[in-house]
Amino acid sequence: MALPSSIGPPAANDPLVVLPLPAQLPSPYPPDFDPLLDALQSYIANPSQCPIPVQVLTSQMRQLTRRSHVLLNAARVGTSDARAELDELDVDLRTVEYERDRVATAIDRCENYIPSYHQLNIVFSEEAGDLDDSGSDSHVRIISQLEQELADIERREAILAQLIKDRDALVKAKKEIKLKFDAADVHLTNYAKSTSAVGSKLRDVGDVAPIYPA
Repeated sequence: MALPSSIGPPAANDPLVVLPLPAQLPSPYPPDFDPLLDALQSYIANPSQCPIPVQVLTSQMRQLTRRSHVLLNAARVGTSDARAELDELDVDLRTVEYERDRVATAIDRCENYIPSYHQLNIVFSEEAGDLDDSGSDSHVRIISQLEQELADIERREAILAQLIKDRDALVKAKKEIKLKFDAADVHLTNYAKSTSAVGSKLRDVGDVAPIYPA
């Protein structure tokens, strides 16, 4: 990939341009950095003529280092918060772009929508065929044909509902007949057992010899 030869102006939708700057920016370095730097350079150039002892310079350097670490940590926290805010804005932007594309697709589908009945080869009945095919008469003809088909469908649904009702009645009658048949079978079985028991007792009575001689 070729490197650009020049840097152009920022894009209009660049987050760094769109986002407002914070109200208070951290200072690039502590205000006493320059005096301390001048004192260190003076001490390095001529230690004997430096009015500040080296121990004081060392202590100031340590204090400056601590304050620099504090500023660095604050800058890191601010950077993390700004990055989190930028991520949220990026998610919102992507959501808006997705919704925009979805709405544009829906609008395009609505603009290019063709009613399904225009693609159907409708066979008109004799009643609907008396109307002309031009202008609004074609729509009236289609509506008349659809009304007739709807009435025919409703009539067939009524016949189907009656057939289902008759079938359910036949199934119910068949179940009742089966229950009665089973009850009669049980009754006949018990009757046969009772008859067999009575016949067996009668045979036993007939086989017993008479007590008094003839």
